[in-house]
Amino acid sequence: MDTAATLWTVGKWVLIATALSPMVIGIGWAIVEGAILPRLIPRAEIERLADEMMVSHPDDPEHAALIEEHAAWFRSHSAEQGKWRRVRNAIRRRLA
Repeated sequence: MDTAATLWTVGKWVLIATALSPMVIGIGWAIVEGAILPRLIPRAEIERLADEMMVSHPDDPEHAALIEEHAAWFRSHSAEQGKWRRVRNAIRRRLA
């Protein structure tokens, strides 16, 4: 293969990689912020928030946590939304 064809092939792949990189970075960041960061919150913190919800909203703590989760979704805070989802699941386990 001659060098012109090799350079053309390499150039095409560089252009494709450059065009796709913003999408890959965006999807990667969404995965990190929505799935990984909420899991890094210590279980003690989640349990403390669940305790606070159960004390401050004794009639329906799961619904109160759902409201917080929805508010985080509305503000586009994926990590906070995941945190409140974990709190809601902890409350659900306690109520079951």
